[in-house]
Amino acid sequence: MRIDDVDPADMSAAQRELYDIYTTGRRVAPESPFSLVGADGRLLGPPAVWVISPAFGKALQHIGSAVRYDSRLPVRAREIAILLVGHHHRSAFELYAHERAGAAAGLTAEDLAALAETREPSGLSEVEACVFRTTTRIVDRGTLDGDEYKDAEGVLGAEGLFELVTIVGYYNMVAWQLAVFDIQPPA
Repeated sequence: MRIDDVDPADMSAAQRELYDIYTTGRRVAPESPFSLVGADGRLLGPPAVWVISPAFGKALQHIGSAVRYDSRLPVRAREIAILLVGHHHRSAFELYAHERAGAAAGLTAEDLAALAETREPSGLSEVEACVFRTTTRIVDRGTLDGDEYKDAEGVLGAEGLFELVTIVGYYNMVAWQLAVFDIQPPA
């Protein structure tokens, strides 16, 4: 990392409040496919840098929590979108975390390999295939043309399409933060 990680013993009250979100509750449940807390108790991944600005970090973790726990999009579809963004940016930590999350959601090794090559995996549901196509178009061009928008809205609904665009934007931002601050996956 390009910044010193913050030792939990040295955290301010605001930093500790953010830290506690990642060390308690469903984020550390045994069935969670990855952890954002290292064996030494220090934060890993995005929270490792978010803790330097607790006001921003808390806002960003709220979005991340909504993506992970409250989206109406099926979990496999969300992971397809996240992995496409991670591969686009070659974001090592995003890929470390979300290859595990994708596998836990039912993506096969073949599916993960296809996504790594930006190829549509075989056997996707209609929603998953729509998420794949829509995400690749947004990542490649930053938008959808009128027909692509109409097709995506027809499959996902306006709420689902809004969530997908938000997920793509959020994980683009996360990839940039991870790159700038050189946040890598655990060894």
